[in-house]
Amino acid sequence: MSIKPGGLDDFANSMAAAIEKELNDQMLLDGLPGLPMDGSQDVRDRRRLFVAIARGVVGYLKANEASIVVNYDDNGTPQSTSASLHVTGI
Repeated sequence: MSIKPGGLDDFANSMAAAIEKELNDQMLLDGLPGLPMDGSQDVRDRRRLFVAIARGVVGYLKANEASIVVNYDDNGTPQSTSASLHVTGI
């Protein structure tokens, strides 16, 4: 599975879309109106910000992937392994 930061023309099922969904969910939980999804310039501007955030996070993780270590316990034995990121769209 690849990490998909997303883009304005490739927003669906991306990290940027997940950020937008989380913001919408949090607004609703706070009793605020949900985000507009009408395709307006405001929606495009908001999504541009989310795409930039997602691409920045993924780019940073990719540039520093040697620092990412996954620790897990397998049958009571502590183990450590390096993880690699498979990124699309950057």
